Amino acid sequence: MIPGAGALAGIGSSLGVSSALTGALGSFTSLPITSTFSNIVSSASSILSGGALDSLRTLAAGTFPALTNAIPASFTSALSAVAPGGMFSGGLTGLVGQAAGQLMGGGDLTRFSQIFTSAEGFASQANQFINSGLNVGSIASTFGPISGGMDNVITGGFNQVSQAFGSLGGDLGNLGSLINMNSLENLGSPASLVKQLTDVGGLTSGVSNALKGVGLDTGQIGSLITGNLGGLTDSANKLLYEGMTKITGSDLDQIKNVLGVTTPGISNMAELLNPVKILPNSFQTLTMPTPMACAVSIPMLRDRSIPTSSPCCHR
Repeated sequence: MIPGAGALAGIGSSLGVSSALTGALGSFTSLPITSTFSNIVSSASSILSGGALDSLRTLAAGTFPALTNAIPASFTSALSAVAPGGMFSGGLTGLVGQAAGQLMGGGDLTRFSQIFTSAEGFASQANQFINSGLNVGSIASTFGPISGGMDNVITGGFNQVSQAFGSLGGDLGNLGSLINMNSLENLGSPASLVKQLTDVGGLTSGVSNALKGVGLDTGQIGSLITGNLGGLTDSANKLLYEGMTKITGSDLDQIKNVLGVTTPGISNMAELLNPVKILPNSFQTLTMPTPMACAVSIPMLRDRSIPTSSPCCHR
């Protein structure tokens, strides 16, 4: 309320141009060289007129305007509406003072309110455009070619896996709970598949017997059940994979039922690690980012046969 009251004429400080601005303008115009030239222009105004007087007022505008208080020539096009031809009778300081007075409504609170509201509305609208531009730039930077571009925003990054959404979606639907979406970095690992089976429905007797049959001991099998996937050596993982190749028939059917896999053409448990087998309709459309930031097809995965402890690329 106190600042509001101070804006009213006769109560406190009346509405007006900042004293700091008027003081700075006054200090500049009182400098010897600028005041001397101002006196010359004032005296010449009774003798010269038209273009000659305008030329005097814009003297040095293109070289050293500070000496003559002229409007810089580089400002001419921007100020053409208020100072045609870059000329103003009061020089640059006069133009600044007049503009400040107009912005403050010349001491009229109603005019100031209108000007302020218009300026505030313009600033708000301009900021919306500015923020939109900045946001677009931020999105373009975040979702550039390496991360899949704007397609990545729309699809949640799914476009970097495959752009055949219908085929890939159908294949994933047939896989039930085979893939642990929270452990994609281990996709393709035999140990991860056993762990997923254990988490979903428990380790079946057929799987346990097959793993023991190829040489895995109780401790190694226990590591799989508890999720200690890194505790297996490459040789143990190879034995694990070989054991999976022996799981067929009713034992395989039991595993598929537990995981909810309905994909046709699976003949043994190891084939549940094979992208060609588990994604029969979309395998050829799988892509992966390259160092050149473009997605390329990876049909070479069809040649994957015996995995080690390192998971296969899941993109």
